[in-house]
Amino acid sequence: MNGTVGVGAARLPTRFAVPSGPADTVLDALDGSALGLARARIAARLGQPDPFHVRAALAHEGTAPVDGNTGDALTADAADAALLRADLASGSAPDPALAGLFAGRPPGPLARGVPLDDPRRSWLRWQSRPTRPARVGAVSSWTCKEIGDTEVATIRCVAGLPGGAVALGSDYGLTTHKNGVFTPFPWPLGSRREARRVEAMAVHRGHLHVATSQTLYVWDFAGKVNSRRHGPDQEDGYDDLNALLSDGDRLYAGYRTRFEGGVGPADALSLAADASGVVYAGTRAGEVHVVDGGGPIRTFADHKPRPVRHLAHAEGALWVAALGALHRFDGASWSARGPEPTALSVDPEGRLWALAEGRLHVLSGGELVRVDVALERPWSLVAVPGALWIGGRERVWKVTL
Repeated sequence: MNGTVGVGAARLPTRFAVPSGPADTVLDALDGSALGLARARIAARLGQPDPFHVRAALAHEGTAPVDGNTGDALTADAADAALLRADLASGSAPDPALAGLFAGRPPGPLARGVPLDDPRRSWLRWQSRPTRPARVGAVSSWTCKEIGDTEVATIRCVAGLPGGAVALGSDYGLTTHKNGVFTPFPWPLGSRREARRVEAMAVHRGHLHVATSQTLYVWDFAGKVNSRRHGPDQEDGYDDLNALLSDGDRLYAGYRTRFEGGVGPADALSLAADASGVVYAGTRAGEVHVVDGGGPIRTFADHKPRPVRHLAHAEGALWVAALGALHRFDGASWSARGPEPTALSVDPEGRLWALAEGRLHVLSGGELVRVDVALERPWSLVAVPGALWIGGRERVWKVTL
């Protein structure tokens, strides 16, 4: 696949016919896209480059630089995305030849980053597996004072820890629970109480990462807690770290002014990963982005942008809480149902749980169904093996599953 490609002599399928003329003109006509360059190069080699020929050629030399597109590397994911964009731009029915593109592997971030709302492309839908009906058992609750936090605290952020333990973050501090015992977080000396408001948490490589209003703390569950300030923002203050997600070898961090862990949007408020490791970010501006996948795939707004504060991937779909509803994206098309959740969590069995309108809900039959658990001003939610933990104003609940 090295060297100059004789584009004019290539034969392409009718849908992707290449005009005759000098190579530069041909490449301009193909818009210099990965699709055009890939098909032009592979056409000269194979004659009729259907998507499977594109895949085979890329598998042989998947990261070879593309002639005429300096600095870019043509990967299978890039070619997939370009094929999808070209198919969408055609304005006609989906190309049946594309249906098998993802038979051998799931779409990557560039392919998932192509904005799409077309049920005809059902072959892009995530695979789902049935979940058992949810059964709720005993409910326990404690006041914030009883768990060792400030009496008037709100448990605003909860996270699962190894071994079924849980971390309960409030606007004043952090408490862990393991084997029936509540333990205060070992804040380093000099950590001011008014700066301990917990915004986000994640366990990554065996360490608990805790984002507060000014600082990121990292703890190995045994020894010293390390910390670093968020750094300056663009307004002579400190940046905000609003979202954390550990997936594979990466820790994704959504700051107000930047994104870490991949190529993603600033001011991300929520993060979720699908089963293949593609990560989605929801922003304060109402956008849903695919990390490492380009621009937004959906924007939620009426007369102004509506923040995407909660994301989850469960039961073969991406779930987005925004604009007064719970929105479902199955990989090909969008739908919505009410009400809008104020928290989302997926349990180890793959069931989606939600807080909405002050009540606990579970997804059943594609709809949110109320669960008969008495709650008062619930705020946050996490599912751990065998239980749900719900944080609220001055109180926390444990719901046995």
